[in-house]
Amino acid sequence: MISVSVILPTFREKDSIPPMLRSLDALHLPGLVEIIVADDHSPDGTGAAALETAKTMRTPVRVEQNPGVRGLAPSVVHGFSKAQGEILVCMDADGQHRPEDLPGLLAEFDRDPALSMAVGSRHVPGGGFTEKWNPFRVLCSGGAASAARLVLGVTLKDPMSGFFAIRREAFDRVKSCLSPEGFKIMLELAFLLSLTGRDRVAEHPITFAMRKHGESKLSGRVAVQYLAMLMRFVRTKKSIRGRLASARP
Repeated sequence: MISVSVILPTFREKDSIPPMLRSLDALHLPGLVEIIVADDHSPDGTGAAALETAKTMRTPVRVEQNPGVRGLAPSVVHGFSKAQGEILVCMDADGQHRPEDLPGLLAEFDRDPALSMAVGSRHVPGGGFTEKWNPFRVLCSGGAASAARLVLGVTLKDPMSGFFAIRREAFDRVKSCLSPEGFKIMLELAFLLSLTGRDRVAEHPITFAMRKHGESKLSGRVAVQYLAMLMRFVRTKKSIRGRLASARP
């Protein structure tokens, strides 16, 4: 049985974290060893809400505050570094990534023992949405995914989903090449794994749910950050491939 750690990056998720934790606990996943709330110093008491909820749960819950550069990706990386599981899962805590899709995502590793990463995809057969997106949101998401495929050569149909699981061994091999100011952690990991020449990444259908609490963090600043990240990858692709090749055992 493969041990699993679920990392939930949070910022101002006081209302959404209790139901998310309870839903994960209710899955009774045999390999789930812990849930880590990787908080980015939320001012609303997210961490305290998580610990209070954990008192009634079977699954151990820990809160890890991001000690470094602020942001979602650094928080996830810190959570991964503190995790105990062989499989590291990242899910949003706002309810848009449904806990009921997690068992199927993890089953990809049983189907393919050599798989390095499994991505929850809204754009493969069986995937989709519980709500109809407005045209602007569809345009932003589709444009960002197309840019990732065109600029980086990533073949994922849904490089923007943010719901993924990765083997600890694969994460440990590429983590030194992660940007300290990373932005889209799932896309960055998939990109790095695509450069090793040895790692396989699969997509598993998920249903993207409606946000239950909080507000979207999409903004013009976010779009600029994303484009800057793509350009950085283009500039450093050759050197990163060399570093990964030299580190190969």
